[in-house]
Amino acid sequence: MYITASTYGGIDWHDSRTINEQLKSSGSYNIGKEVIPEVIADDIAKDFPYVENIREKILQALDQKTCFRFAIKAEEADGEGKTTYKDCETCEMNGQTYLEQEAVFDGNELTLSRDYAYGQVSYITSYYVEDIPDDQIGYIVTEDFLAPTKGVPLVQRLYHDIFDDQDTAQNYAKNLKPHDLQYPKSIVTFLVCNRQKTSMQPWYQSEMEALKLMEEKGQTYLNDSFCIFTKSHIENLKKLSTKETA
Repeated sequence: MYITASTYGGIDWHDSRTINEQLKSSGSYNIGKEVIPEVIADDIAKDFPYVENIREKILQALDQKTCFRFAIKAEEADGEGKTTYKDCETCEMNGQTYLEQEAVFDGNELTLSRDYAYGQVSYITSYYVEDIPDDQIGYIVTEDFLAPTKGVPLVQRLYHDIFDDQDTAQNYAKNLKPHDLQYPKSIVTFLVCNRQKTSMQPWYQSEMEALKLMEEKGQTYLNDSFCIFTKSHIENLKKLSTKETA
């Protein structure tokens, strides 16, 4: 089994972005079905060390398919440089107490919602569990542009087809140079995928078209012909009539 954590959010739809992460257990992306709850609980617990028995409470929410709500504290450093946690503010309205910062884990939907500034800024992390047949396991490395324009939370670009070998893919990810842009920010992401399903996606097919054109025109993803959006990048590449040295 394989688990992807996908986090979406921001101040509003103008700047909301999506970040994907492949989870591991005991150094492996292939996670046994019996330990999936523990892997999810550990992933959440690491970010909220001040919540008492958070791991056990997340596991309980998963088992009973219920919700677990808790306050998010602000991290500070005391006079000796040690990390401390400050309680968030609260307000009373219509007889109810509201937290300035809070999180809710939904054990049925496998989601963690985080609200800041009384809900003005929100993030939601969804955990996707997938069973990939051994003969269909592949690895992809993408450059992800976070919120490149209003209303677009993520643009994933692919500069290499699906990898067969995990170590080769991770080494490629380690050495992949992202674009040097002030904004939007881009990050390199490594993910495990189902080869057959991924290769059938229109997104993947468009990326492969762009990759083929780059090879034909002697371009790389770092050349001036590049455009964040694949369709525009393909159009730019088609305008190049002669092969140029990358």
